[in-house]
Amino acid sequence: MTLEAFTTSPQGEAAKALGAYYTDARVARFLVRWALRAPHETLADPAFGGGVFLAAASERLQELGGRPEAQIFGVEVDQEAHRRAARLLETQFSVRATHLLCSDFFELEPAALPVDVVVGNPPFIRYQRFSGREKALFRAAEQGVKLSGRAGSWAAFLVHATAFLRPGGRLAMVLPAELGHARYAQPVIEHLRSAFERLWLITFRKRLFPHLGQDTLLLLAEGRQERGTAPLAEGIHLLELEGPADLDGLRLPPRAGRSLELWSPDAGGRLPFYRLPPRVRGLYEALVKAPQTFRLGEAAEVGIGYVTGNNGFFHLSPEEASGWGIPPRFLSPSVWRAGALGGLRFTQTDWERATLRGQAGFLLHLPPEAQLPPKVQAYLAKGQAAGVPEAYKCRTRCPWYSVPCAVKPEAFLTYISRDSPHLAANEAGAVAPNSLHVLRLKAPSPSALALAALWQTSLTRLSAEIEGHPLGGGALKLEPAEAERTLLAGPGLGPKRLLELALELDALLREGRPEEARTLADRVVLREGLGLEEKEVALLAQAQHLLSEHRKRR
Repeated sequence: MTLEAFTTSPQGEAAKALGAYYTDARVARFLVRWALRAPHETLADPAFGGGVFLAAASERLQELGGRPEAQIFGVEVDQEAHRRAARLLETQFSVRATHLLCSDFFELEPAALPVDVVVGNPPFIRYQRFSGREKALFRAAEQGVKLSGRAGSWAAFLVHATAFLRPGGRLAMVLPAELGHARYAQPVIEHLRSAFERLWLITFRKRLFPHLGQDTLLLLAEGRQERGTAPLAEGIHLLELEGPADLDGLRLPPRAGRSLELWSPDAGGRLPFYRLPPRVRGLYEALVKAPQTFRLGEAAEVGIGYVTGNNGFFHLSPEEASGWGIPPRFLSPSVWRAGALGGLRFTQTDWERATLRGQAGFLLHLPPEAQLPPKVQAYLAKGQAAGVPEAYKCRTRCPWYSVPCAVKPEAFLTYISRDSPHLAANEAGAVAPNSLHVLRLKAPSPSALALAALWQTSLTRLSAEIEGHPLGGGALKLEPAEAERTLLAGPGLGPKRLLELALELDALLREGRPEEARTLADRVVLREGLGLEEKEVALLAQAQHLLSEHRKRR
């Protein structure tokens, strides 16, 4: 029987609920061969699913002269998966059924299962769906790690798993790429650096799980240390491979690679930064520290738009609003799609044109205390008959039909982009749902139109690639905190020149000439305003292209 017999994953909602996406045999075999090095060592997989890691470990122990039936342990919460894998492991490798627990891993005390090696693929459950969050956070806190309530299940799982290792032990895990970019992952990184002598992250140009909407990486950690007895590991070695096939010839341990600090306070805090050539990294770090540059968060507060609970009901086209006779005072012009933001300015004319394409319209905006006329009450009755008040966001507010946080921002920012995020000044006085980010300017700061112009440079586009993170289809996503960390060049220009630039850029973008707009912004903002040399600007543009193409290829 081959290892592939142990790799069949649950499908659909079952997979989502359990966070169960099983690892292929090649990756499992690599991680086990790296981690399991002596015939006497014991190994555990705390979420063994189909059993591929335990099967690979059994093979490895047989090669080393060990006894799989006595040295292999596992935990699995899904009864059906446990039953199937336990049967296969017992039949194929004589693994003892008593060593394979059907249990929630977070219910298990570390003292109950001390081992030399922990391998596996933790469950990937988003915090919104993670029913065991409180228990998981408690287990992480036991190890001195305070996690955010927004942390995915894998974070606490990883922290809890390290507690099962004996001194000197090793850990090898498949993890989501959130380890390298999510703010909530920072204490996990710090814990790993304090818990192990040496750490490696292996990333891939080709995706390990093509069907998933997120990237994954491999974590290798060795030299488990007693809590609080040793200094932090000096850094984490980063290796990037083309695909899983490259694991077959990888020397163990992977001593090649470069040392990096994932969570240093300077520019090098995120994985994409380390894909850049050293010369570009040096230039970018210098620009981060330059007095003429600033983070977007210094000039504006970035947040999500309003949440209706049912856009189909609360969003109306001008024709629908007129047909129902909704008074204008209860209608707020709204932009719904990023495609409506063509230039640096979103004007009343832009809004009117976007309504014809179904990208904009009205938000039904009813203040809680408003006296509602009969025609509005008739429209609400229609929504009640359709069950709109039962939607989660509707039933948790009072009254159900009053959408909060529909404020008019100074600017909009796209947060999922195929090419590069786009910032536009809100001259139409529109509101937006959470399909767009909304910006509220701080005082003093450049105008919204000035920010939109400064956003067009190669420096800011590169910074967005560094601060954001890729989605499954190759798009770039910027969370509000990531957007606020994006770097912009201070204008170094007079207000008149900056306004002229903004209008020129607006015209170029409306004509479908984005690269010409970037070139113009680079020349005026980076060269004239910031004083960069032409070759330095070219380096920034090339670096942004490199990261963008890497993201899109995935």
